[in-house]
Amino acid sequence: MLAVQKPSHDEPARVVEAVNVPDVGTGEVLVEIRAASLCGSDLEVLTGEGSPRFEYPLIVGHEGAGVVVETGDGVTRLEEGDRVAIHYPTTCDRCEHCLAGRDNRCPNRESIGTHRDGTFAEYVSVPARNALELNGVPDEWGSIASCAVSTAYHAVRVAEVSHGDSVIVFGAGGVGLHAVRWADYAGASTVIAADVADEKLPLAREFGADRTIDPASEELAALVRAETEGMGTDAAIECSGTSAALADAVDAVNGDNRYASGSVVSVGLQTEPMSAEYWDLREGKLAVSGDHTRAELRLILDLLREEEIDLSKSITHRFALEDVFDAVSLLTDGESEEPVGRIVLTP
Repeated sequence: MLAVQKPSHDEPARVVEAVNVPDVGTGEVLVEIRAASLCGSDLEVLTGEGSPRFEYPLIVGHEGAGVVVETGDGVTRLEEGDRVAIHYPTTCDRCEHCLAGRDNRCPNRESIGTHRDGTFAEYVSVPARNALELNGVPDEWGSIASCAVSTAYHAVRVAEVSHGDSVIVFGAGGVGLHAVRWADYAGASTVIAADVADEKLPLAREFGADRTIDPASEELAALVRAETEGMGTDAAIECSGTSAALADAVDAVNGDNRYASGSVVSVGLQTEPMSAEYWDLREGKLAVSGDHTRAELRLILDLLREEEIDLSKSITHRFALEDVFDAVSLLTDGESEEPVGRIVLTP
C-alpha cells in the first residue's frame, strides 16, 4: 500500500509504495483511509528528525477517517462498512483516569502516528474503541475533528468559557481558528483573534471573531481595554506556541481590577519556561491544555451530525497523499496567496 513513512530517527520521511497492509489484532479494526488531515505537529516528523520517543519505522499522521474493512476477534460494536473517525490517543481503559472519563491523562497512553503506525496511508489498524462512528458526518470533517477541532474544544473547556465572556485567541492556524469557533459557540460576547500573520485574520472573522488584530503592527493592550471596558478578557487561549504570545495572553486577562484576572490556557507547544507574576493571575489561572478525551470527540461528532457546528470553511486545501510534501511546503513556506486552514490528504 501507499504510505508516508519515516524509516528511522536519522532518515527523512518519504512516500513509499510497497508497505504491507497492517495486520488486525484482537480488539482492532482495519480502516481504509478516505481522508487524512495534516497537523502542525506532523511537521516535526515530516521535515526533521522527529523525536527519539517515536517508534520507527513509523507511518506518519494522526488525523484520519475512513471505512472499516476488517474486524479483529472480539470486536462487536463495529462491522465492515462502518465509516469512522480515528481517535489518535490509545489508552488502557483501566486506570483511574480512564475510568473517570479523563482518558487523555492515561499514564499508559500511546498515540497513533507516534508510537504506532498512523493515518498517512491507504490503511491503518487501530483499537476498535479508537474508531468512532461518523453516522453521516463527512469523512473530511471527521478527519479534522479528530485533532484540530477537538483540541480547540478541549482548550475552550479548560478555559471555562461561558455565556457573556470575553475571549482572545492567539494564533489563527488550524487549532486557533477552531478555538474562535468554539468560544463563539460557548456564548462568548466578544471574541478577539490575534495573529502576526495578518493574512490569516479574514478567515478568523469568518469563524466568529468579532475583532481581529496583528499585535506586531497594532496596539493590542489598547484594543483589549476598549473591548472589555478596561477589565481584561475573561479568557486568553494561546495557540501559536510562541513565548511572546503567551506573555501577551497573560497581559490580556489583566485590567483595572488588580484583585481579579481571567484564565490563560496554553495550547501551542511552548519551548521556553512559562511564568507569571502573582498579581497577574490573582483569582485566575495559567493552565496547559493537552489532548481531548474520547468522549469529547464523540460529542463533537454528534454536534456535527446535528448541524450545530459547520466546518465547511475549515478545509482550505486538498492534496493527494503522494503530494504530501507539497502540502508541507504550503504550511512552511508562507507563500500562499490565500489563508491556509486545514489541509486534507486523500490516498
